[in-house]
Amino acid sequence: MASFPDPAWFVALGRLMAAEGESFRRLGYAEVRFAIRVLSDEGEAIEGTTGLEFDGYALVRAEALTDSAAFEPDFVICGRRQVWNRMLEEIARNGRPELRHTLSSLALVGEELWLESSDQLREDKFYRVNQTLTEFFNLAAKLRD
Repeated sequence: MASFPDPAWFVALGRLMAAEGESFRRLGYAEVRFAIRVLSDEGEAIEGTTGLEFDGYALVRAEALTDSAAFEPDFVICGRRQVWNRMLEEIARNGRPELRHTLSSLALVGEELWLESSDQLREDKFYRVNQTLTEFFNLAAKLRD
């Protein structure tokens, strides 16, 4: 089984998303292209960046990125490895992270996870689809090694 942030890990979540179709349809249509960037716990080294694209109620693309600008994401969600790991460990343990450790909460506060974008209107897509993205990550509780 692939591990976060490998594209195959996100593809596995995408399959779970498809199986949970009605739950995601209730959240609304999500047309967004974004990247997840994992930075080392020390320094500014990038451990990995994965580009993701949602179209409607499905993940349609997941790929490792060496140049996120060429992928043209609406936004990039950035965070250190320990922050991502804490969120994912809480999801594995409880089915969802503690409220203050959700993708939405962490990015909205902007201290532990932060958004990067060259266009404010495109960055705004995060705020419109953040519940879909949060629920997408919460599917990690159903992944099995």
